[in-house]
Amino acid sequence: MAPGKGFVLGPGEGESVWSLGARFTVKAGTSNAGPRLAVVEALAFRATEPPLHIHHNEDEAWYVLDGQMSFHVDGKVLVAASGSFAFAPMGLPHTFTVDIEPTRVLVFATPAGFERFAMELGVPAISDEPPPGLSVPAPDVLGPVGARYG
Repeated sequence: MAPGKGFVLGPGEGESVWSLGARFTVKAGTSNAGPRLAVVEALAFRATEPPLHIHHNEDEAWYVLDGQMSFHVDGKVLVAASGSFAFAPMGLPHTFTVDIEPTRVLVFATPAGFERFAMELGVPAISDEPPPGLSVPAPDVLGPVGARYG
């Protein structure tokens, strides 16, 4: 698939890795849809919960398909059950908790780039079972990669 072409990815299709404490499957990103939008399907666990952070390059949004997450955006707690949409504009500190484990969620980032961040830190997902020790990397690993992607 080349950017600028229409496409369909079926259930389970797309590059998939275990990364940042979750399974990330890229549905749209720079490699297939161009630089404006990333859409990643995530199977999130409590191990996915990131430290409070700020995106300097993109807005981020989530659509909870199954489960429940709580988003902490600029000091407010936004509880998102199945069917809920949450949004965090760039520049605001945010994090989230996975209230029901696992939670299946679509992660949107505009412009694209988040998907490359997750892919770089991941290992190929060759089964539906999380690898042992799945977690968000330590700051000394996460920091330099995060700095490259803003």
